[in-house]
Amino acid sequence: MANYKFALVAPCIRKFVALFVCAAIMHACSEQPNSSSTAITETISSDLVYPRMALDSATSAAVTTLIAQYLTRIDSDFSAVQSELESMQSEIERFLENPNATAINAVRAAWLRAHSAYELTTVHRHFAQTVVNEATRLNLLSLQYQINHWPILPGYIDYLSSYPESGIVNDMTVPLTADDIRAQHGLFDINEAAVGFHALEFLIWGENRDRLSPRPFSDFQAITVLPADAEARGLALDELSNNRRRVMLVLSTEILNQDFESFMALWAAQSNDFRVRLENVASPYLLGDLLTALTSVLIEDVLARSLYPMLNGDFTDSFPSIFSHSSQNVASAQLFGLEQLLLETSTESMTLDQILSNLSGDYAEYFFQNFDASKECLVLLFSTQGASPIPTSAAEAEFTVVECINQLTNMIDYVEQVQSRLIGSV
Repeated sequence: MANYKFALVAPCIRKFVALFVCAAIMHACSEQPNSSSTAITETISSDLVYPRMALDSATSAAVTTLIAQYLTRIDSDFSAVQSELESMQSEIERFLENPNATAINAVRAAWLRAHSAYELTTVHRHFAQTVVNEATRLNLLSLQYQINHWPILPGYIDYLSSYPESGIVNDMTVPLTADDIRAQHGLFDINEAAVGFHALEFLIWGENRDRLSPRPFSDFQAITVLPADAEARGLALDELSNNRRRVMLVLSTEILNQDFESFMALWAAQSNDFRVRLENVASPYLLGDLLTALTSVLIEDVLARSLYPMLNGDFTDSFPSIFSHSSQNVASAQLFGLEQLLLETSTESMTLDQILSNLSGDYAEYFFQNFDASKECLVLLFSTQGASPIPTSAAEAEFTVVECINQLTNMIDYVEQVQSRLIGSV
C-alpha cells in the first residue's frame, strides 16, 4: 500500500493540522471532550467557503434510494451484533460449566467478534443520532454509555495486582443483582464502569499488561467447600471472590445483551418514522446527514478519543481495548464501516463514493488516497506497541500520531467541502 505521508497535504490543508494540534492540547485540559470536537467541526466548516451546488434530478433520486438501502444495511449490521452477543453469552455459559483454558479462549474469541461487529456500526450510530429527535438522541447516547464506555477504571470491577481486594467482585456490600450492578455504573465517576464491553473485557482478560498474562481460568472455578480461612472470616460460599466473579460474568453479559436490544428497539421505532418521511426530505439534507455521520466518526471516535490524547503522551486511555490488546481491531472495524458506506451502499447506477466524486474533484482525487494511508497508519499505531501500549520511542510515536491526524483531517476537509456546498444549496 502506498505511503502518502505528508506529500498529500495541500497548502490550504496544512493549517488544519495546527488547528487540530492546538485542539488536542485544549482537549487534554477539558472535562468536556464533546464540546471540543464540536468546536473543531465548527472551525473547519466556518473557515471554508465554496460555491453552492444543486443536485440534478438523477442524483437526487439516487440519494433517496441510497438512504433507503442504507437503512436496511443498518438493520442487518445491528442484527449481526445481536447474533454475536448471543454467541458470546453461549460461550460464557459453556465456560462456566467447565472452566478450562480452551473454553476461556473461546470466550475471548467470541468477545472479539462481538466487539468488532459493534465497532463496525459506529457510523450507523452516528447517523442515527443525526436523524432522530433530541429526546431519542439522548436515550441512544445513554445506552451507548452503558454498552461501550471507555476508558474504564478496572480496579472498580475486580482485583489488580497492586490491589488484590479491590472491585465490586470483592466488595461484599454490593449485592450481585442486575439492578445493583447497573446502579454502580458511573456512580461517582464516568469512568467507573460496571457494565459494557470493556468491563466485560477486563473480567475476561484481567490486566494482561504484557499480552502474555491474561486472567487464569481458575479465577472462575466454582468453590463448593468453604475454606477454613474464609470460614474464620465469617464468609459464606456465595461471598467468595471466585463465586462472585462467576455471577458478575453472567450478569455483565446479560446486561450487555439487554442494553443492545434496547438500543435496537429504540432505533427501530425511529427508523420506521424516518422511512415514512424519506420521500419528503430534500436530497441535499439526506446526503448531508450521511456526511455528518461520516465526519463524526473521524472527529469524535478517532481524533478526539484516541489520537489527541496520544499526542499529549497518553498511550493508555487512548487505546480502546487495552486488556485484550485488540485496539487495532477497533480502528479497522470503524474504517471498514465507513468504507462499506461509501462503496457498498449503492443504487443501480451510483455508490455514495461516486456521488461525492461527481460533486467534488478534490474528493475524487484525494479522499481514498488519504483513507488508505490513514487505515495503514492507524492499524500500525495500534498494533505495533510491543508488549506494552507505551511506545519505545516517543519521537517516533509522535511522528506517527501527527501523520495519522494529518491524513484524517484531509479526509474531513474533502467531505466538508461537499457538505458546506450542499447546505448552501438547500
